[in-house]
Amino acid sequence: MSKLKKVGVLLIALFVGVLLISFLVGSAVNLIFPPSQAVYGDEIVEDIGGDNALVATLKDCVVTKSEDISDGNFKTSLGRNLDWKNAKNISYVDTFGRKGYMIVWKDSAQNYDFLSANNGTAYISDYLDSMDGLCFLVYFPEKDAVYGIILATDNIQYSESQLMYNILNLDKSDYSTTYPTSTYSSSGSSGGTSGHYHTTVPDRYSLSRSDPGAYYDHYEYGDNYAIDDYLESEGFD
Repeated sequence: MSKLKKVGVLLIALFVGVLLISFLVGSAVNLIFPPSQAVYGDEIVEDIGGDNALVATLKDCVVTKSEDISDGNFKTSLGRNLDWKNAKNISYVDTFGRKGYMIVWKDSAQNYDFLSANNGTAYISDYLDSMDGLCFLVYFPEKDAVYGIILATDNIQYSESQLMYNILNLDKSDYSTTYPTSTYSSSGSSGGTSGHYHTTVPDRYSLSRSDPGAYYDHYEYGDNYAIDDYLESEGFD
């Protein structure tokens, strides 16, 4: 190898080394001194469960801390008590220096049988009663797992539609909101729709037997007399 080539290889090696050292130093500084605010263009992308089934994206935000947390529980504004397991708590700041956090997790469908009892995708979207925030949980049958996210709103305000359609990038035609307007009060009297979870299950027969309450929430009463007769025989009216 000529002397010129050796010099070129050395320069490239030095350049790569400087980049690597800069990255390591920058990462260490961020761990010791978390950023006080994000800059426009910063972005947090969290692949919940690590399999690209449900991904949360917060624009113009930067992570200040990410850690595994112990199992816990929370209560929705509609009165349902739910749990998170094997969860991660991600703290962040936005471009105004406001602090926020989100809790994300993936868990076995067996721990959420009220969702996984159906043959198709089913989900819960609701505000929280136990804290300022909102949650979204979804069961994907092809993964046989439930994915969940809690987004705190005590410092940074997010609506249900922002969580579902902007942060989680869900299709509006497949996932409808529980609360039809952006107005919401802590008492839960926002003029919301059903107090049950949503489901995209098209099989009315299966749903009427696995969860009659969800059947009445999802389908209009009186449009399938065979199913209605069955439900009335089981004490539902």
